[in-house]
Amino acid sequence: MKEIELRPALVRPKFADLDVIDNLEEGGRKRCTITVDYSEYDVKSLIREGLDLDGAMDHYKERITYIVRRYLLEDFEVNGGWDAILDVIRPYVEQYYK
Repeated sequence: MKEIELRPALVRPKFADLDVIDNLEEGGRKRCTITVDYSEYDVKSLIREGLDLDGAMDHYKERITYIVRRYLLEDFEVNGGWDAILDVIRPYVEQYYK
């Protein structure tokens, strides 16, 4: 299992940067950027599916997990925990639940 760091970009909070470092001498660094869609249309579709705010946050966590596993590595942990990442998204999604 590798530990990765998901860093929320402070200037553009809709992005999360993924950085995996493993054996840099042999080119073991992998990077990608994930765009999280939380426009009114995207969130309203989650609401129509019957998801509450916590369900929507779980949805985004599952999507990010899927992308990491698909493109970077299967077995990973988030350095610092998921709250730091989801807290970037939550205020933008939360406004549609009020």
